[in-house]
Amino acid sequence: MEEQKEISSIGKDRRHFLKTLLFSGASVAARPLEATTEALFNSPNTNETGFAQSASSVDSALESRIDSFVKEKRRSGYLSPTDQISVTVYDIQHDRKLVSINEDTRRMAASTIKDFVMLAVFDQIQAGNIKYLQRVTDSATKRSYTVKDLIESIISYKYGFAVGNRHTNLLIDLLKGPARVDAIVKKYGLFSETRIIEKIPPRSGRTYKNTTSTHDLNIFYNQMWHNKLPYSVEMRRILGMPKSIATRLYTNTCIPEGVLQYTKSGSVFGLNADSGILVMKKDKDGQPHPYGISIMIEDKTKPYSKASREVRKRWSRRRSELIRDISEGVYDFLYQTHMGKSYYCKQHRGNHLGGRQ
Repeated sequence: MEEQKEISSIGKDRRHFLKTLLFSGASVAARPLEATTEALFNSPNTNETGFAQSASSVDSALESRIDSFVKEKRRSGYLSPTDQISVTVYDIQHDRKLVSINEDTRRMAASTIKDFVMLAVFDQIQAGNIKYLQRVTDSATKRSYTVKDLIESIISYKYGFAVGNRHTNLLIDLLKGPARVDAIVKKYGLFSETRIIEKIPPRSGRTYKNTTSTHDLNIFYNQMWHNKLPYSVEMRRILGMPKSIATRLYTNTCIPEGVLQYTKSGSVFGLNADSGILVMKKDKDGQPHPYGISIMIEDKTKPYSKASREVRKRWSRRRSELIRDISEGVYDFLYQTHMGKSYYCKQHRGNHLGGRQ
């Protein structure tokens, strides 16, 4: 009976997910998006794994614009000489990589590592070693949670930021430690720069040893989008849940309401990142347009420093704004690509990445 309930629960989540993909004004049919967004999920165009072997710079106008924009931020002093940036942008619908800036550079993962902890949990659920609705007790609070609750917590922070970090550690312990989680992720043969080495320190939350890259993150989201990872539909539902903290790719940007987002951000003093998939509104032909975007800004001189809280917050706030600037520019570029017209926002009067695209 318990197995039947768990399968039923995931089935309900899948139906919930399909409903979330209906844009404003769309009618609800028995299989509302099988011919549109769901068809994209099952498309044979999943070549982002091929890019894992060759990640040279991409010759695109968008990459040139981002590169010039970042260089100008350096010249102006907005970015420090020790700030390093990685950016990957992938047009999922056209199966084309648009930006590949330092994408294979291994960087501190911060909370973006939770994507891979989630993957490891679903891998073990698929293997029959973990049950989705089994309960796990948090020894610090004596509260009991289902595995489903814990995964939702680490991605959406529905119980709060600090609790989400503690729940990440509960899942890592359930999987028998960081080394075991790392081994599960490695067996996929997809994530070259991802390492799970430590749990999240419960008090400070400052985890510096776990690593990933924008390329690995982009591969994760691309494979999940195309249903190539265990329980991909459930992963998308969870990543699409409202977040209790601001994201960098969408929150407080000029990107319009109605754009769907499946994202996970990460921040620690010395690393600010956001990664995921955004889905533009349907065009006149009724097609949604998904694209992957991963941005990481790292300063290796910051970890373990004794900087004040205000200094840490100021550093993070500036890098968050830069990620938002780049995300807006990417949306503008892809809007023109897919919609055939310029994207104009009142906030910036149509100027993104330092000018009109």
